[in-house]
Amino acid sequence: MPLREPDMYGTASGGERIEDYCIHCYRDGGFTSDVTMDEMMRLCADYAGGNKRYYMANMKTLYPHLKRWAGKKDTESEYYKSINRVIEYVKSHLGGNIDLKTLAGVARISPYHFHRIFRSVMGEPLAGYVCRLRMEYVAGRLKTSAHSLAELAQMTGYSSEQALSRAFKNYFDIPPKTFKATFFRETFGSELVPRICRVAGKNVMMLKERLSGGRGWQKLYMYAVLNRSMSDTTESVEVISGDEWRPALSVRENPHEDGHIEISTLPEGLYAIFTHRGDRGRVPELYAAVDNFWLPASKYRKGAGVPYAVYLNNPFVVSADLLLTEIYVPLTGRE
Repeated sequence: MPLREPDMYGTASGGERIEDYCIHCYRDGGFTSDVTMDEMMRLCADYAGGNKRYYMANMKTLYPHLKRWAGKKDTESEYYKSINRVIEYVKSHLGGNIDLKTLAGVARISPYHFHRIFRSVMGEPLAGYVCRLRMEYVAGRLKTSAHSLAELAQMTGYSSEQALSRAFKNYFDIPPKTFKATFFRETFGSELVPRICRVAGKNVMMLKERLSGGRGWQKLYMYAVLNRSMSDTTESVEVISGDEWRPALSVRENPHEDGHIEISTLPEGLYAIFTHRGDRGRVPELYAAVDNFWLPASKYRKGAGVPYAVYLNNPFVVSADLLLTEIYVPLTGRE
């Protein structure tokens, strides 16, 4: 607890103030209660309210380093430190062969005792803990990446795609492919149903300075207004390159490039056009869903062109829930 006033400090046997502890914990040269570290954590979790599992996980990391227990070198404290080393090892070796002997070596505890101690500290058996971390990792990657099940199996220590699928279904009671499809369909619904059509090419101007977001838009608009580069048909576009979204404005006639801007052509071709209605902050999430779910499941693959987003109305005029954005993804047929 924060010790703001000297009266809150603990006291030595002679009455001197001890700044390392509060008066409620340490008085007259001794602790006011003889509790183990584990008992103290459970007591604190009861008073904290909310997600006790979350608080316990954090306390198990912090408490072994507090002076009350760190300096005593007691067995319980050492066990927690050992298990914390194991936790870090498991998190960084999900793709490896995580066996009892290896983890006992990381903990510096004999294999005979390690399994029992791990369960006592973590509240779950070792095998269950490793499985849970792997399944949570796979579920997260299914939502946010285009990794295949075969790749995820290799990343999480499973011998094959089939072995991973069985483990995933046993844990979540749903096959991984169904899990992924359900997540994206429930999250984006009809937004993942595109129009497929040929689109004319367009020229856009962008800042040479790689600015994104509000600052990039502000500087680009200012340049376009001062140089009379905007017209009634100018579109606000963001050109997508990996994780970078570059503000751009469409132009009918190419202005001369200078030290501030560059001109790029978004080519004519076949595109899938996805429409998002609402907060523009979710547009990158929709694009990730297209890239990670719709495209791999479709009869197309991404074409040689550049994906981009077109913002169809003005956020200063229209409320956030009525904003419309179109995402253009270049396509080619699968070979």
